[in-house]
Amino acid sequence: MNPSAETESMPVSDDITAQMTPPSTIEVDVGKAMPPVLSQSLPTLEPQAMEVPPIDATDAGLVRSLLAEGMEFVGNAVLRGPCSVAGHVEGNLTQAQGVQVSVVVTETGRVKGDIVAHKISVMGHTDGLLDSGEGEVSLHDSASVHGLVRYGRIQVNGADLNATLERVPSARKSR
Repeated sequence: MNPSAETESMPVSDDITAQMTPPSTIEVDVGKAMPPVLSQSLPTLEPQAMEVPPIDATDAGLVRSLLAEGMEFVGNAVLRGPCSVAGHVEGNLTQAQGVQVSVVVTETGRVKGDIVAHKISVMGHTDGLLDSGEGEVSLHDSASVHGLVRYGRIQVNGADLNATLERVPSARKSR
């Protein structure tokens, strides 16, 4: 039997042939082209001044920072959550604007610089400003503190304290 004879005798539908043959081109509507660059500058949004109450991040599950024992950090850090220092810091640790954070300097921790936070607890060594504003400062018996301490409330438990103490009066008015 001749293979060409077999092909000639089988009827082929035009619909099946059209389905098996891929289209030669595909057209897709992709939208409009980008507008030409404007010669004038684009408008910018101006931030609106709003009174936002501070967020208490001392116990919240926000970003936690830890400088482990044996590590050294030189520079300034802006804190958005609780911070624990077991290593050595040479620089300032400051809470971000609108956030209240806690900073703990452990027994192995050393900070040479300023610490500005709502709650400050020192068990190690600090040399510089400890500023809790209306917040609280706790100085434990293993602490060695030199510099200036600004506080709303303070607790000293036998710490080596060679600092000037400055109480910050509360803005809340008692009745």
